[in-house]
Amino acid sequence: MNQFLRGTHQDLDDSDILWGLTDTSTQEEMCEKAFQLMTQHQYMTVSTVNNGHPESRVIDFQRLKDGRVIFITSRCKPFYQQLLNCPEIVACLPIDSWYMLRVRAFVKEVSDNQAIRDEYFASNPGTKLMYRNNLGVVALFFLEKGEGELFHLYDSERVRRVRFGFGGLAPRPLTYSITGQCVGCGICQENCVEQAIFKGEGGAYHIRHMDCDDCGICYTKCPNAGTALVSRLECGS
Repeated sequence: MNQFLRGTHQDLDDSDILWGLTDTSTQEEMCEKAFQLMTQHQYMTVSTVNNGHPESRVIDFQRLKDGRVIFITSRCKPFYQQLLNCPEIVACLPIDSWYMLRVRAFVKEVSDNQAIRDEYFASNPGTKLMYRNNLGVVALFFLEKGEGELFHLYDSERVRRVRFGFGGLAPRPLTYSITGQCVGCGICQENCVEQAIFKGEGGAYHIRHMDCDDCGICYTKCPNAGTALVSRLECGS
C-alpha cells in the first residue's frame, strides 16, 4: 500500500495542489492567497465564544483598497457584544470539493473611520439600503492579526497544507515533531500513510509538515514516543 501511495505522490507536482503554494512559499504569498479566497468567496462560517459556549454564523468578508479584510455587524446584535467581550474569531471556508481555509484572527473595530465607512457603503449599496434608517448602528471590524491554514483534503491520496500568520502572529505549529533523540528505527515512516516522514543524512527522521495530516499515528507507533517523537498535546501547549 505504501509503495502505491509513494508512486502516486511522485506523479503529482507541487504546482498542481494548493494553488502552487509549498513550504518554501513566503508568509506574504500564503496570506495573500488566503485573503483573496476570503474575499472571492465572501461568505465564511465564523465562530465566537459566548459565556463559555460556542456560537456560529455566516459572515460576509470584503477587502479594502489598503488590503485589509473587513466585515460588519449591527451594534444591536449578540455577535457585536461577543466581539467586544472577546475580539477573536475563527472562520472556516470549504472550497470546491477538496480544499479548506481556516483563519483565527483578533479583530478591531474601525467604525469611527469615516473614510472606511464611505468606502464600504460605496461598494455595498444593498447593505446601506438595509440599514438606511440608522447607518450608525453598523459596526465595521478588520482582521488585525491572526494565523491560519490552507488545506488540501484527501483527494488523489494526497494531503497538502500550509500554515501562515499575519499582523505579527506566528503560524500555529503542527502537533507532532521528531526530536534529536530519534534513534532511526524507521517505524514512524513505515506507518505514515501520507509519506510525510523522511530519513535525514544522519539517520534520524523528520516530518515534512506540508504533507502531514497531523493524525498522530506515527506517535502511537513510535517506541520512544514522548522523547524521540513528541506531541504538543502532551505538553499542554
